[in-house]
Amino acid sequence: HGLDPDRIICGVGSDEVLQFVVQTFAGPGDQIITTEHGFSMYPILARMVGATPVTVPEDMRRVDVDAILAAVTDRTRVVFIANPANPTGTMLTADELQRLIDGLPPQVLFVHDGAYTEFADGFDGGASLVDRHPNVIMTRTFSKAYGLGGLRIGWGYAAREVIDVLNRIRQPFNLSNAQMDAAQAAVLDREFTDRCIALNARMRDRMRQSLVQMGIGCDESFANFVLARFDSPDTAAAADAALRADGILVRRVGGYGLPDALRITVGDEDAVTRVLDCLGNFMQGRAQ
Repeated sequence: HGLDPDRIICGVGSDEVLQFVVQTFAGPGDQIITTEHGFSMYPILARMVGATPVTVPEDMRRVDVDAILAAVTDRTRVVFIANPANPTGTMLTADELQRLIDGLPPQVLFVHDGAYTEFADGFDGGASLVDRHPNVIMTRTFSKAYGLGGLRIGWGYAAREVIDVLNRIRQPFNLSNAQMDAAQAAVLDREFTDRCIALNARMRDRMRQSLVQMGIGCDESFANFVLARFDSPDTAAAADAALRADGILVRRVGGYGLPDALRITVGDEDAVTRVLDCLGNFMQGRAQ
């Protein structure tokens, strides 16, 4: 990635790096801003250190920069966003990200969670933002594009002063040799990763277009999944049941404030065909 290794911290998944951030920079009486459909760990981490999570609305399932800036107070210590977002798959533009950072007070740490960076073509995950702004930290993971979720390997990149403080919280042996060796092998195997990312982009577009043609709402996604939106929570539950009956497991996202939606991982061509055939039959059955 061409990054300064002295400005990188590794964690047991990027979740641990996020935990280091709240342990270091927030506590009782402080506020941590998250968004309406943001990653469920953000408010949990805030409460873990006695801080108050402040959840701001999104705009049509996209992070709303103005809503975040309006929520900032003198008690705000951290702002969390995932970009691309989970479970919506939506993404802020470079201009929107810059406007958000420019609008934050310098003492507020902006955490750019880039777990799905590899699936967003040409995106650096926030590394250039870190280089320009001392109050920005980028987190990344090997759980998504590299498929190593069970090994729990993540990392963060920030100003050297921020990393130095986070390292005072980190246990000295938080990652094993096996984890580090697997991560090194994965990141060096560019041919395999590039092939997976290209396949994901092609199948993601196919899945979204097909769902829309069926009458199922689906925003453009920049991740390795799509968010399929149905006309009601009951329809989403029935669609989930139909998929399960065919041996297909997807993610219900009612806990993210999206009870009428299913998050569907993008697979290979055969897997995507199977999902689309099942949902096509389901939608035809409801229309009859």
